[in-house]
Amino acid sequence: MNASNIALSLLLGSSVLLSACGGGDGGGSPDTANAEVVSSPEGLFTGALRDAAAPDFQALILENKEFWTIYGEDLGSVFYVYGFIQGTSVYNHGNFSAGVKDFGFSPALSGSMSAAYDSVTNRISGSVNYGPYGTVSFAGGPVANPLYVYDVPASMSTVVGSWTAMSSYSSNVSINVSANGALTVRDGTCTGSGTLTPRASGKNVYDVRVTFGFNGCGMPGAATSGIAIAYPLSTGQTQIIAAVTNSTRTDGIAVFGIR
Repeated sequence: MNASNIALSLLLGSSVLLSACGGGDGGGSPDTANAEVVSSPEGLFTGALRDAAAPDFQALILENKEFWTIYGEDLGSVFYVYGFIQGTSVYNHGNFSAGVKDFGFSPALSGSMSAAYDSVTNRISGSVNYGPYGTVSFAGGPVANPLYVYDVPASMSTVVGSWTAMSSYSSNVSINVSANGALTVRDGTCTGSGTLTPRASGKNVYDVRVTFGFNGCGMPGAATSGIAIAYPLSTGQTQIIAAVTNSTRTDGIAVFGIR
C-alpha cells in the first residue's frame, strides 16, 4: 500500500473520531448563549473509505475526546488492520479540528484534520491535510453492528486466554491475557509484557500498557500505552483489536486477531 492511500484511509477514520470527541465541549462560551449546542458523539464509528487501498475504518471515540481510528479491510469474518491514527480533537460551534498522527508509517506521519458534525444524522464530514501526501475528504457515522455495545463495561472474560494475531507490520503475534489483566506478547524474538484491563470509564474498552524488550523489537525498550476492543463476529468467533504508541508518539503498532 502506498503512503497516500494509507494516509487517505487513516484520515477518514480519524476525522470521525475527532468530531465525536470534540462534541463534548458542548458549544460556545457563556457570552454566546444562542450558539448551537452539539451533543458529544462517543463510541465506535465505522465507514468506508473512498479511493483508498484500505477501504474501511473503525473509529473509537473516548470520553476524554481522544480518538483511535483503525483502518484496513472488513472481510466480514475479520477486520484486517493496516494501521491506525490517533489524536485529540478541539471543538468550536459544530466544527472540529485536530492534529493527527498516522501510525501506518514509522516514524508516524503528522497531519491536520478539519470536519463538521451533524448532530441530527450523527454523521461527520471533512478533510485531512497530510502536506506532501495531499488532502483527502471523508464521511462516516456510528457503527450499526449490534454485536458491539459501547455503553457497557468491558469484561475480562471476553479477552482472557491466548490469541493468535497479526500486527500492522504483517508479522505474526502471540498474545496471552491472564485473569488479573497481566499481558504478554511475542513477535518472533521480540517479547513484551504489561497489562490489559477494563477502562475506568465503565465503557466497553480496554486500556493497554506494554513494555517491549530489546531483542528483535521494532520499538526496543519502549514503554507503550493505548486501547483495545473485543467484540463477537457474525461467525460466532470473537475479534480483538489493539493499538499502542510510545510516549513521544513517534511510533506505534496495532494487532488484530480472532478466535
